[in-house]
Amino acid sequence: MWEVALSRAFGEKAAIRIGEVELDGVIGSPDGINYDENGEMVVEEYKATAFSSSKTPADVWKWVMQAKGYCKMLGCVKCVFRVLYIRDIGRTDDAYGVFEFTFTQAELDENWWAITGQARMMRKGNKQWKQRQFSNTNDGVSS
Repeated sequence: MWEVALSRAFGEKAAIRIGEVELDGVIGSPDGINYDENGEMVVEEYKATAFSSSKTPADVWKWVMQAKGYCKMLGCVKCVFRVLYIRDIGRTDDAYGVFEFTFTQAELDENWWAITGQARMMRKGNKQWKQRQFSNTNDGVSS
């Protein structure tokens, strides 16, 4: 819900919704892209979380891995997280935070190696699972 609301709010003014992107058989859908003052592409990620504002995106490895993946897919090195801290609404002025990251190409490449390795394992496991399911069915044919 937060991603939709923020995409609509920022989409008309800044971020561009690009839909799904694909690289090496891995599909992703960044929340948006923008361009910095130098004309370089920046990935935009919107998060709504039950974490308190004491936890930044840098503390959530899954978010960082996802952002690095999108950067790799799009050929850029920067990401901006726009985070709504639900727990802090009405308690503090820190219920909303903006965090900017710039990754090195080495960080993006190492992250992409991990993502594509996981994708290969999942495809292999899914193929083996389907083979087991097929071999366990008895369609009236004797073995």
